[in-house]
Amino acid sequence: MTAKKRPAFDDFSFGRLVATALAAGVGVLVVAVPIIMVIARDHPTAALVVAFVAVLLMVAVIGYVSRRMLRGVQDEIDRRKEEIARKHDEEAGH
Repeated sequence: MTAKKRPAFDDFSFGRLVATALAAGVGVLVVAVPIIMVIARDHPTAALVVAFVAVLLMVAVIGYVSRRMLRGVQDEIDRRKEEIARKHDEEAGH
């Protein structure tokens, strides 16, 4: 007996996506805030630049994590669209 592969969308959880993406963003801030605090003592302008870069990096990390988590679901959607289009073409050809 062969085990049937579960579709990717069955394992998808929007809550898990949000929690994981936000946790990745918080991870960036956990690293950046102490650096900003140390830099801010002597160079406030440099600390502001580092904070700005940290926010941009946080957004990029959230986007990367979200895209990576959704890749399997998108592959499943694309595969099913191809199957439907192929069946439609076969029915139209008969």
